[in-house]
Amino acid sequence: MHRTLMLAFGALMALTPAYGQTNEEYQWCTDAHVQQMDRDVAKMTDAAKKKSATEHLQQSKDAMKKGDTAGCIKHMEAAHKDMGL
Repeated sequence: MHRTLMLAFGALMALTPAYGQTNEEYQWCTDAHVQQMDRDVAKMTDAAKKKSATEHLQQSKDAMKKGDTAGCIKHMEAAHKDMGL
């Protein structure tokens, strides 16, 4: 009984989003959002911020490919910050 209860709790926790991450942040790690970010970064005029945003966006893409949602969100958030969003 105890083992079954623990397995059920573990399954529930696996389906629950990580604490502090919103649905919006999870939508950041989609192909559509990444493509939009590529277009938006290309339009940036501040060279230093554009370089930083480009680096963070690439790190976000790399994390997304690895299935690392937390890493993807972390770097996407930094890219958004570089863009003033």
